[in-house]
Amino acid sequence: MGLFGTSGAVSVQGKQIALRGRGAPVAIDLEQLVEQWPLLPQDLRTRKASDLARRLAQAHRAVSSMVPPAPTAPIRPARHVVIPVGAVVLAIVGVLFAVRLLRSRETPAALPAAPETVASEDAARNARTCEAARKRIYSGASMGPFELAGWVAELWLAMPRSGGTAQAAPGAAGQDTPSAESVGLGALVSQGKLTAAADAELAAMTDGLVEIVSGFDEEEAGRSPSWRAVIARFSGGYARAYFDPALRARFVALADRMADGATAELGALYARCAHLPYHDAGAWFRGPDPAAAAAALVYASGLFAEMPAVDRGALTALRGAGQIDALRGAGVALDAASLGKLVGAHGGGITKGGGSAVVITFPVGGPTRATSASRIVARKLQVGVGQD
Repeated sequence: MGLFGTSGAVSVQGKQIALRGRGAPVAIDLEQLVEQWPLLPQDLRTRKASDLARRLAQAHRAVSSMVPPAPTAPIRPARHVVIPVGAVVLAIVGVLFAVRLLRSRETPAALPAAPETVASEDAARNARTCEAARKRIYSGASMGPFELAGWVAELWLAMPRSGGTAQAAPGAAGQDTPSAESVGLGALVSQGKLTAAADAELAAMTDGLVEIVSGFDEEEAGRSPSWRAVIARFSGGYARAYFDPALRARFVALADRMADGATAELGALYARCAHLPYHDAGAWFRGPDPAAAAAALVYASGLFAEMPAVDRGALTALRGAGQIDALRGAGVALDAASLGKLVGAHGGGITKGGGSAVVITFPVGGPTRATSASRIVARKLQVGVGQD
C-alpha cells in the first residue's frame, strides 16, 4: 500500500477486500481470486497483490475526493491594529516552541506491518497445493502449469558396493552428505546448479536447484546392503521443466548422462510431493539388462507407491542379498520383448540408454503410468500385492 501512497488495515471479507485507513473505508471485489489464491505460484501472487494495492489506493482517493470541504468562516472587513514589534517576536517564538514541544510528545501513527512470509507457512501452502494436484492426476486429470508448487523431481542412482561388502561409501546411510564430485557428477552439477555441460537450456534456469543427497535412508540401506545409492533432487525451475512436454526429452537424456557420470548400474527418474514419500510421476528407469530395468521400476515406483504394489513378505522370501538383488534374480527370465509388452500396456516403452543399457520411459501425459506398470511387472516377478 505504501508504494501507492496510502496505508491502513486490510482485510478479506468473503469475496471482497477492504481498506480502513484515513477517511471513509473502501472495498473492491475479489471474485474468483479467493479460491484461486492457494493455487497461484509466488511470482503471480506478488503481481496480483500489487494490482490489488493499486486498485485499493485508487478507490480510496476517489472516495476521499467526494468528501465536501469544511465550511469556511465569512470574510469580515479588516481592522487596522497596531501591535508592538517586540510582542510579535515573542508570540512567534512562543508558537514555535509550543509546536516543537507537541511534536516531541506526539506518538507517530504506526504504519501497518508488512505481512511476513514464514518458511513454514510457505511449505504448508505448497504441501496443500501439491496434494490437491496429486488427487487430480490420480483421478485422471492432466497436470497444469499452476499446480507445480511443492513438487520435486528426483534421479535415483544405485551402484553395487565393491566386492559386495557393506563398506562405507558416498551415499550410504549415516555417512556425510555426498557431493557431486564424490559421485562423479562434478562436471554436470556445480554449486547447486546444472552446468552447461549437463544441458545448456536447463542450466539457463536461474531459479532451479539440484541437491545431491543419500539415496537410501537407514532402513532401506539395511534392506539392500550390497548397494549404495545417491539422489539428485531437482526443485524450482528444474521441477517445472520435468513436467514440461517440450523439455521432458532433455530431462531423460540428462538422466542418462548423470547415470553414466556416476557409473550407476540402476537408475530411476520420478517426481513426488516434497513432503510425501510416494513416487508418483515416473519417467525413466534404467538397468544393464531387462531384469535390472524391471527391478529399477518395481523398486523405485512399486515399493514407494501409496497403495502397495509390492508384497514385501513375498520379496523377502526371494533369494538374494537384499531387495534389489532379489528383484533382479526374479526377473532373470525377462527379455526386452516381454518387458516391453508389460510396460507397453500402460503407456511405457523400451529404449536403449548409455552403452547397452535398457531403459523404460513413460511420457509426460498420464503421470501415474509408471506406478500402474510397476504393479503388473511386480506380479510378473511373483512379488505383486494379491499375487495368486
